[in-house]
Amino acid sequence: MTEPTHTVGIFGRADDPQVARVAGYLRERGARPRLISLGGFPARLRLTLADGAPCVGGEALPASSSWYVRSMPMTLPFFDFDPRVEAATPAELLARWRHRYAAERERQSFITGFVLALGRAGARLVNAPAALDQHFVKTEQLARLRAAGVPLPRTLATNDPSALRRFASDVGAVVYKPLAGGALCRRIVPEDLEGERLAALARAPVLFQEEVRGKNVRVYVVGGRVAAAYEIVSDEVDYRGSEKGVCEVGLPEGEAEASVRAARACEMLFTGLDLKRRDDGTFAVLECNPSPMFAGIENWAKRSPVTEALGELLLQPL
Repeated sequence: MTEPTHTVGIFGRADDPQVARVAGYLRERGARPRLISLGGFPARLRLTLADGAPCVGGEALPASSSWYVRSMPMTLPFFDFDPRVEAATPAELLARWRHRYAAERERQSFITGFVLALGRAGARLVNAPAALDQHFVKTEQLARLRAAGVPLPRTLATNDPSALRRFASDVGAVVYKPLAGGALCRRIVPEDLEGERLAALARAPVLFQEEVRGKNVRVYVVGGRVAAAYEIVSDEVDYRGSEKGVCEVGLPEGEAEASVRAARACEMLFTGLDLKRRDDGTFAVLECNPSPMFAGIENWAKRSPVTEALGELLLQPL
């Protein structure tokens, strides 16, 4: 075990199971990973960009470095629960919330620029902010995958009720999900296409997709190679939180090639890719997660191929 010639670091919380696994593996391999929790900025963390050079607590971070960017969290809520606020007028509350929103926007701008500055100086970022942002702009990610020829479900993003009705009539079974992540994927039911439920779509855009029936497969691609793939057994449309079993599986050549191509199209050195494998052997890719969870799956499978592949990527010479 030899300490790497470059700095290895993690942006994330120490209590995050993914962070803990990667940090532990790096230590086993002789590295001393530096952990920076951006959630502590600005209250508990001092960061500086001095003529573009990133510094933590006055110490410059070396350009020769490799970083697992697990999280760049947003601080919520934009308002506090100061009892004195209860006596405020609506106008005063609005002014206070606008101030908090502006402050959080400045904070997000700084930490994004801070991480980007490391990449600009030559650091390896796993993943870069532009890749992480795809979680919040799913239509852009789908456009990248479509352009790369990755098999996708038919998709509609809209706030037009008539467009949804035409799509559902043409496609058949449809699911819906948020455009910016967070909520679970749900199946459209007849009531969703009628009355007030349908009219509500005009007030909030939604992402709709053809429902692909088949097996749930989570594929982890690290450094341009498939590190592991798992079939996840669940009775729900969205298996998160309702897993009944996890089994490590091999991938047919077509699925493996498409997974690597998808990661490349999304410019992700590390991704957890969700695909559906139909009974006839065809498949469709649903999305590429730019900062996927894997600790729970590895605990279930009692192997750590994703942790090891990610750790080795961070240790690779620059």
